[in-house]
Amino acid sequence: MSATKSWPAKPIRLIVAFPAGGTTDLMARAFAPRLAETLGQPVVIENRGGAGGNVGLEVAAKAAPDGYTLLASSGSPVVVGPHLYKLS
Repeated sequence: MSATKSWPAKPIRLIVAFPAGGTTDLMARAFAPRLAETLGQPVVIENRGGAGGNVGLEVAAKAAPDGYTLLASSGSPVVVGPHLYKLS
């Protein structure tokens, strides 16, 4: 069996770098059902707001590099944040 046919074999984790109810969260919640349908696995949304999106970015960066963790964020924390803050 090829790698493309064995993925995904478990639920997908979608980290939203902002609190529930905001624009990024609403976009992720609109996107998740279609992604789950396409991939054939549940998509679990995990809101990790705080520090202007940096908390969610750090959680995503420290996740296992196995392809089961996705990040939903606006561009600012991803593009500007690393230049302004020292993330662990």
